[in-house]
Amino acid sequence: MSEHRELEVTLEAPPGWDLPDLAGRDDLREAGVAAAADLRAVELDALYLDTVDLRLLRRGVTLRRRTGDDEPGWHLKLPAGDGSRTEIQRPLGSGEEPPPALTALVAGLALGEPLVPVARLVTRRRVTELRDRAGAPLVAIARDEVAATGLGDREGDRGWAEIEAEAVEGDDALLGRAVEALVEAGATAASSRPKLARALALEEEAEPAIPDRPTAGDVVAAYLRAQVDELVRRDPDVRRDLPDSVHRARVATRRLRAALASFGPLLDPDVTEPLRYELRWWGRVLGVARDAEVRRDRLAAAIDALPGALVVGPVREELVGGATTEYREAWRIAAEKMAGPRYLALLRGLEALAADPPLTPRARRRADRELRRHVRRAWRRVDRRHAAAAAAPAAHRDELLHEARKAAKRARYAAEAVEPVFGHRARRLASRLDGVQEALGTQHDAIALAELLRSQARHAHEAGEPSFTYGVLAAGEHARARHALDAQRDAWERASRPRVAGWTRRDRDGKGRGGGKG
Repeated sequence: MSEHRELEVTLEAPPGWDLPDLAGRDDLREAGVAAAADLRAVELDALYLDTVDLRLLRRGVTLRRRTGDDEPGWHLKLPAGDGSRTEIQRPLGSGEEPPPALTALVAGLALGEPLVPVARLVTRRRVTELRDRAGAPLVAIARDEVAATGLGDREGDRGWAEIEAEAVEGDDALLGRAVEALVEAGATAASSRPKLARALALEEEAEPAIPDRPTAGDVVAAYLRAQVDELVRRDPDVRRDLPDSVHRARVATRRLRAALASFGPLLDPDVTEPLRYELRWWGRVLGVARDAEVRRDRLAAAIDALPGALVVGPVREELVGGATTEYREAWRIAAEKMAGPRYLALLRGLEALAADPPLTPRARRRADRELRRHVRRAWRRVDRRHAAAAAAPAAHRDELLHEARKAAKRARYAAEAVEPVFGHRARRLASRLDGVQEALGTQHDAIALAELLRSQARHAHEAGEPSFTYGVLAAGEHARARHALDAQRDAWERASRPRVAGWTRRDRDGKGRGGGKG
């Protein structure tokens, strides 16, 4: 299965428009363009598959079976987040059934629904390549005449002409210069949405906006929608094991679970409690992989920071290699569960939650009056747990600090959720709590890693292998834990200043304390 980043710009041109002499432009020649070569015209036949309700297309994803050029096969295109798309290709095979490797990547986006033909696009394409002195293609400019036919419940024929400029071996800057030249010659910007959207006349759906005078339910519903969208959008990334994908999916999972807890009185618990339980399950599945990933990266950095003379024995292989193996196994288990019914049922439940949040009558109250109470409750939980940890004997303090960290995380997410109403005050509270959470997380991870290193040293000693480096690393983790506690005390002092969370309280006149609205 091949995969590459696709960066292209779609343009439109008036009738009778001709491609300008791009190879003769000074700016393009300075950027490395030596010649423009016209390729033979081709006719491309593409069959597009999606769910009946176009779940893939609505998330900017397309799956097609295309013939007619020198790259026949199945093409899956996924948004890459930087304006480009990732194209994953598989061989053509026989028949019109897509390869299981591709359908598995979009199973979460499709919510397990079957993929069926939704449109056929026949494109007559003329391509001009901008090449360097060695003849290597830098940018490809395609002039397309498209004839589209909707299938199934979306029957209808449409046609249009467009221009696509795509970076081949050239960089983004060169592509930008080529596009500027096309625009100067009369071409105009077109929608960057997939051709399939135009073929099916699918209008771009705008995200519901929060009203100027929102209710508490308006704000909470918008936050839930954003986090559900983030979790579903990360689904193909986790399945492909992209860098940081497990972490991002886990954060979205935690934010959702925290929001359902913090704003519980605004939501029907008969709907949300089962979802909270399942989000906890999924967060734990991702957590095993994420913890191994963090441990691997920390151990690699710690070993790299040691002078060579202090690294004795196969420490890197044992520690970094072992954590890598643990991560791969944990990721494999997560990917296996993503193919199961429980995970897909969770996604369906979350999609239903985002589409129609089960709001209670209390959610109809004014956002500014209602939401501060829920943030205040979350803040007081942090305060109580932090006080309990500070007063506890040293033997129990680490466990209580971990509980304080979890409370800080929930309160931080609650503050983030209400930012559309409380502006800079909510941002400041979230930022200060993030500092507390980060310091306590570092302390917790360092203590756990020091214990692991002590265990590794013990095993190495019993096996007659060098244990010195394990001890050095363990000492370093203990020092890191102490420094993190110092940072935590400073972060808590800043977070607990009266003006930081003061806006969450109300006086007898019903006015908030601690500054005006941001």
